[in-house]
Amino acid sequence: MWTRLAVWTFIPVSLIGCRAEFDVSRGELGPFRIAAMGLEEGDDCPTATAAIWSGEGLFHRESPRLVWSMDGVELGQGWAVPVCESGLLELTASNSAGEIRYGQLSVSVRTGLITVNRSAVDLPDLELEARREASAQEVHSVVPLGSATRLHLNGLGEGDDVSWMSPRDQGELLELTTDAVDFLAEDWTLDSDGQLLDRKAYAGVVSHLALIRDGVGGNRFLWVDAAFGLDESSFMRHQGRLIQAPVVVETGVLAATVFSTDDGFELQELAEASEMDVMDVDCAQGAVSFSLDWMANGRCSLEDMNGQRVLLEVW
Repeated sequence: MWTRLAVWTFIPVSLIGCRAEFDVSRGELGPFRIAAMGLEEGDDCPTATAAIWSGEGLFHRESPRLVWSMDGVELGQGWAVPVCESGLLELTASNSAGEIRYGQLSVSVRTGLITVNRSAVDLPDLELEARREASAQEVHSVVPLGSATRLHLNGLGEGDDVSWMSPRDQGELLELTTDAVDFLAEDWTLDSDGQLLDRKAYAGVVSHLALIRDGVGGNRFLWVDAAFGLDESSFMRHQGRLIQAPVVVETGVLAATVFSTDDGFELQELAEASEMDVMDVDCAQGAVSFSLDWMANGRCSLEDMNGQRVLLEVW
C-alpha cells in the first residue's frame, strides 16, 4: 500500500546553499545547462538535487550524468546523493552528446515551504504601476483567454530573491514583486526599437522555472505551469504543475501511464489510484509517488519512463 504524502511535498524543503555560479546567463533557457542546484531532505542527511535543462523541453531523452563533489572530493553520482557536511558543493553534468556543464554551491541547511496560488488578471496596460493596481481574482488553475495568470509564491523569506527562467515559445513573463509574477500566453509584435505594436492571445499551457535564493545560503526551485482559455474542470494541480485529464480526482492520487512521443511524453490511462496501486520506477528510488519535475529536471528520462505506471499527488 502507498502512504499518502502531504500536498506540499513537491517543494524541496531543505534546500541549502549560497547563490550558485553557472557558466550561462539566466532568463531564457536555451541549450543544455544546469539551471539550478541545491539540497532537499533525505533520510539521514540532505541530498543533492538539480534542475538540468535538456535544451529541448520539459523532458530528457536520456538522463544526464551527474557527478557531485564536496571541496574537491567526489560524493557520488546521479540523484539523491547524501550531503552530510557543509562546504563547496560542485556538480559536473554531462549529456549523451558529450556536452559538459559545471556548477557550484556553498551549502548549509535551510528549511521552509513554498506554495503556489494562481489568479486571473486583465492587463490592457503592461506598465508596472498599472499592473500593480489591477485587481486579480483567484482561480483553481485556468484563466480566461486574454487574461494573465498572476502567480504568487507563498512562504518566501524576507531576504529571498526569485529568478525566473523560461523555455522558448512559452509566452511572456512580467515580474511584479519578489513573490509575484504575471504570465501571459501571448505572441508579441515589436518594432525595430523593441516597442510593443501588437498582442495576440492564445489558449494553452505554459511552463516556467523559478529559482529562489536567500542570498546567504538557500536555494529552492520548482517548475510552475499556467493555463489559458481551456476548460478548468479538466485540470488537476500537481505540485507547481497542471495535469489535464478526462478523469479528475478532486484530492488524492492519480494513476497514469507515461508514454514517450516525438515531442516529449504524454500521460495516458489516467484513473484514480486505489490503495492497491504501487509504483515500481527505478529512477524514483523507492518514492511512493512521482513528480513530473523529475522528467523536466533529468532525474527520469523518456527512456526510463516509457510505458511506466506512476502515482501522482493531485488536488
